[in-house]
Amino acid sequence: MQHRIRQAGLLDSNEVGRLFNEYRMFYNQNADIEAARQYIRERMEGHESVILVAEKPISNGFICTGLVQLYPSFSSVSMGPVWVLNDLYVHPDYRQQGIARKLLQAAKQLASERGVLRISLSTELSNKQAQALYESEGYAQDTKFMYYELNV
Repeated sequence: MQHRIRQAGLLDSNEVGRLFNEYRMFYNQNADIEAARQYIRERMEGHESVILVAEKPISNGFICTGLVQLYPSFSSVSMGPVWVLNDLYVHPDYRQQGIARKLLQAAKQLASERGVLRISLSTELSNKQAQALYESEGYAQDTKFMYYELNV
């Protein structure tokens, strides 16, 4: 059955939260379904992120099989909006079916429609599979700037 990609809304927060919880567990975080759902709900209510979901029809509706979460920001130099692609996840049962690629393509299309100048992301140095996917979709590794972080 074909997966469809669409923007998630507040009514989807429980299902998206379930998938977001799995995503966090993938990154060795403790399971906390209620906190994950709350986090997603807060992002949606505050219009603080754009979440696209891949969903597959099931007998009583749809099940979310993947998500991409994009955080709006701005570029001072370019004087325009940019998005930070912070989360991309496909449930293990649905991997290798092109879902992550479809999510990336939908994110690019929506960004273009909304006048977003660019999408930036980071991934672990060891995640060669994700790097190959990003590069095949036109993302280029930054060779001009070094990025730093400060935990507070």
